[in-house]
Amino acid sequence: MRHIFKMFLLITVFVWTVGIAVAQQSDPHQIYEQNCGGCHAAHAGDFAFESTVATENGLVGKQSARLLSDLLEAGHGKLTAEESGILIRHLENILKSGRVYRDKCINCHDSAVELARGQLIVRDGVLVGRYSDRDIAKFLSGHGRLTEAEVTTIVEVFERQLITP
Repeated sequence: MRHIFKMFLLITVFVWTVGIAVAQQSDPHQIYEQNCGGCHAAHAGDFAFESTVATENGLVGKQSARLLSDLLEAGHGKLTAEESGILIRHLENILKSGRVYRDKCINCHDSAVELARGQLIVRDGVLVGRYSDRDIAKFLSGHGRLTEAEVTTIVEVFERQLITP
């Protein structure tokens, strides 16, 4: 019986460890920070706005004028195909959302990912405060002098942070 318990415990720890490793590999923030931030801007948002341009064909490097997907496929950053896809989608989303969070929120709050993952949750399809259960879209309508469009953008940014590990 003791042998079975030890085996169960060992399997549980293994599955938990593998789950963490997989989640970390698919976290766009970690992918960027571990593989790109050493040579490029430390934060993916800064890199997206300073070094890339969105075109109808995809993200293009401002200096190289090459598609980011081509650069990554050629081995730049030594990312897997899955990591490259995750990173490119992340950078595209950053560009789509603009710099609203940086311009309106960062002076008083942690990064969007830290705030979202630490303080927010989606319940019944609505973004709410993890502890207050307050509807965040409604709250933001009277917070930080955000416009209605900016509230929508910030809610989308937070929800995206919660979807990725």
